[in-house]
Amino acid sequence: AQEDSFEVSAAMVGTSMDYREYDDANVILDSEESKFHEVAGLDFTLDYAHKLAPRVYLGIEADISFMSGETKYVGAYLNTTQGYGSLVSVTKNTLFDTSVAAIVTHVLHHNMSISYGLGVGKHSWRRELSPSQVEVYSWYSLRPQANIEYSISDFVFAFGLEYQYGLNPTMAIAADSENPETTVNLGSANILQTSIPIYYRLTDNIAFFMEYVYAYQKIEKSNIDPYVI
Repeated sequence: AQEDSFEVSAAMVGTSMDYREYDDANVILDSEESKFHEVAGLDFTLDYAHKLAPRVYLGIEADISFMSGETKYVGAYLNTTQGYGSLVSVTKNTLFDTSVAAIVTHVLHHNMSISYGLGVGKHSWRRELSPSQVEVYSWYSLRPQANIEYSISDFVFAFGLEYQYGLNPTMAIAADSENPETTVNLGSANILQTSIPIYYRLTDNIAFFMEYVYAYQKIEKSNIDPYVI
């Protein structure tokens, strides 16, 4: 019923990573895995909503998140006949994501609403396999989304779906004593993401929330650029 509203939220976040690379014959080359607490950080969101018409709101949402931590690397030594699993090590990771979205919300009933919108964002993943091999994946993206929300008493349950279409995704390999910095163009880097947040209202102005997010990402192979390891 409010004409305008402004919301600020902060959360501790973690990710359980399961990343795999394959060759052209679909044979696994290497993998990165982590438990939920091993790659963790913070997320901040600002949300402004303006009433356009009875039961219709236009929202502007800005979000920024940062995570870092270690994953278990399983792969193989290059230029040898040893296969997957012959090399086990630890990768240091830094993930950064920021976005801005415009969202339209329709209140269907006093305890149910649907929303849809479009956002733009930037995503980066710094992957330090060793001091001499540092890869940085980064791209901008278009992010259409849709959500449904239902409230029961002081609890609010929601389900969200978002597709992130990567624009000009690249992977940069940091320079070392034998190579200059090298940047290759990835074939694609798109993400399909679902989310299930649950809110509990303490007062009209304060709420606690938990959210489960599942993201499936597929990165297509890049062009080829010589690099000495």
